[in-house]
Amino acid sequence: MPDLELLRKLAPPVEPPPPARFEPRTRRRPLLLLTPIAVGAAVLALLATQLGGQRFAEAAIRAAESSPRLLVEGWEVTRVDEWSAGEGEVTFARDGRTLELRWPAPPKKDLERVQGDIYRYPGTNDFTAYVQGVIVRGVAPDAQAFAESLEGLHRVDAEKWLGALPESAVAPRAQAVTVQEMLRGIPVPPGFVAPEATGETRDRYQLGAKVAGAVACAWIERGGDEAREALATARRWPILNEMNAEGDYPEVVWQYADAFVTGGDVAAGKPGVTVQDSYRDALGC
Repeated sequence: MPDLELLRKLAPPVEPPPPARFEPRTRRRPLLLLTPIAVGAAVLALLATQLGGQRFAEAAIRAAESSPRLLVEGWEVTRVDEWSAGEGEVTFARDGRTLELRWPAPPKKDLERVQGDIYRYPGTNDFTAYVQGVIVRGVAPDAQAFAESLEGLHRVDAEKWLGALPESAVAPRAQAVTVQEMLRGIPVPPGFVAPEATGETRDRYQLGAKVAGAVACAWIERGGDEAREALATARRWPILNEMNAEGDYPEVVWQYADAFVTGGDVAAGKPGVTVQDSYRDALGC
């Protein structure tokens, strides 16, 4: 199949992404807000899988060329959540350490300069560097160790950058199928409408949180004995058990499900946190 024909077949309709109120993060990466992705760019991650990383459509390469396309020698790309020409984030990992690359670079607020273009949050080993129009952030023993981790930062061509994207990225065309797969084993309320593909690329953890959160919120809003019976099964929802090895969002769902079933407060570290008063913000409804 010709490259451009494949791109047209895989590309979903353009839909503006809804505003995100909650972006769950894993235990092992800093809290950074995510950003919208252009549909054409989202297709690139899927093309990288479909074409085995060997060749890419001309349109895909043009879209990739509009991004920074930075890699860190010796570090693996473990997450590319949402990206476009103007905005995006990439996570690199090596020997138990992570680096978060984000563009555009935000203002140097609440940071202290330690050497050259390297800054840190006062009183911590959380360092940040402003280089090549992006911000790179990570924890290191000291500023020199952080600087050394940046020595391999370099720009690559579009094909090499596309080939470095992790398989965990879920492109828009794959989202609809992935959402249905994630709903297996989860009781849903009557009339439940599954989250739609939005023209964004999300990693599997983020998409799983969106799906499980939508179901939990729908049951809480419905209320009654049926909702209590459904939420009593939350600890057996397959997608939450899959996600629990990576991050904390499943535990948040389970806390709210348990509290809803028992009629008590949420075990949130302080008394008086009710389900009805806080579930929308906590679950990202």
